[in-house]
Amino acid sequence: VTNPRGQGLFCAFDLPSTIERDKMITELLDRKLIILGSGDNSIRFRPHLNVVKRDIDIAIEKITDVIQLMLN
Repeated sequence: VTNPRGQGLFCAFDLPSTIERDKMITELLDRKLIILGSGDNSIRFRPHLNVVKRDIDIAIEKITDVIQLMLN
């Protein structure tokens, strides 16, 4: 994961290639987290505007779990 960036709730980061990006999106969808691809190798996300901290913590936990899965 490289190039983390964001403005307010709109955030993104890069993965090495489209293959890894698409695999992460699929794994996150399996975990009930909807996230979008952007460009060739980026992932972007923006939660609903009335998001609570617990929802963001859950999303980060799921993203971290998938990153660890992909590294193994």
